[in-house]
Amino acid sequence: MNCIKEIFFLCLLMSVTACTEGTNETVESAYQLPVLPEPSYKFSRNGESSVNTLECDFLKYPIDRIFSAYLSAARITTLTDSVKMLRLYAEGTYGLKPQEQIATSSAHITNRERILKDFKSWFDASARISGLGKTNPSNHRNTEAEKGKEGYVGTNIGDKDICFVNEKGVAVAEVYRYAIMGAIYLDKILNVHLSGNVTDSPKLRSAHDLTQLSAGHNYTELEHHWDLAYGYYGFWKSLAQSEGLPALKDSHRRIFHSFVRGRSYMETSRYDEIKLQADTIRHELSRVVAVRAMSLLVGANTFANLKENPKYAFRLLSQAYGLIYASQFARNAQGQPFITYEETRNLLQTLEQGDGLWDKERLLKEEKDEGSLRHLAAQIGQRFEVSLKEIEK
Repeated sequence: MNCIKEIFFLCLLMSVTACTEGTNETVESAYQLPVLPEPSYKFSRNGESSVNTLECDFLKYPIDRIFSAYLSAARITTLTDSVKMLRLYAEGTYGLKPQEQIATSSAHITNRERILKDFKSWFDASARISGLGKTNPSNHRNTEAEKGKEGYVGTNIGDKDICFVNEKGVAVAEVYRYAIMGAIYLDKILNVHLSGNVTDSPKLRSAHDLTQLSAGHNYTELEHHWDLAYGYYGFWKSLAQSEGLPALKDSHRRIFHSFVRGRSYMETSRYDEIKLQADTIRHELSRVVAVRAMSLLVGANTFANLKENPKYAFRLLSQAYGLIYASQFARNAQGQPFITYEETRNLLQTLEQGDGLWDKERLLKEEKDEGSLRHLAAQIGQRFEVSLKEIEK
């Protein structure tokens, strides 16, 4: 009997000890808060959608066609090719002309001619790389790039993953691709449709309050401006998503939610709240431009390729070039530019100096060394208040 009592006492002691071991510990409950559905950008009036962003896709088509059919594969080998490409640029489709849409905001009207000349210079460079005007354009196009000599970069001309570069190693097709995202899409989002001239306009607010719809449509002019900004943001969306970049964590979510909230606030004419959402979009999207450019300059893939074989970093660095160019169209929460046209050109000239992207030794130098990728990234970060440490995590 005593033995049984001892065993019972030991069991009781162990159970008490087990109960007290967790004292002052935080225990996670199995209950979890319900996950709320993500908001959607859908708005209607009288049972029909009041959102129309067709303009955005109509304009995107000729822009993408110029890149895919002519620039990326250096296919401007004949005068006919050149005429077709330039017609697409000047005349577009569905009445939307890329050339007319570049840098149209009041913020960039003074630099518009210079910006148009920059795009023409990239088209001309692509034509030279294609062999336009040469006796045998195909032979010229099919020549492998060397330091100081334009051509293709890749295993061989039949490689699917090749790019065509100028004598400095700059892939002008990639520059065009990202520069136009700034000169048209970013300019329209931040400097046209979400500008103070629109969101603070007494005329547009009054028409919106009275539900004066645009002729033949189901939206007010103020709503349509906001919708177009959202539509053009769709082309920046992939760059705003973090994809392993801590510096962009939740950027897309904040931008998207601000678009949804701002459009929702229009239903009750809460203009102060709408302005706050526009400010958030300006801040976040401008940060996306800087972070992406800096990441392409000093990212692990760029440095690994540069060290092993400089040519294989040219595509990434050319994308960075295009984004640096695009950064002049960014605006802070107060609507002021982070960087001017002249400052942008100066930064790009440091990238192209000497042998350009072929100059591996210069590009890989430390942050203190002007002309290095780290120095260039730091210069961008300083203007956009993004530290190099955030990018190199």
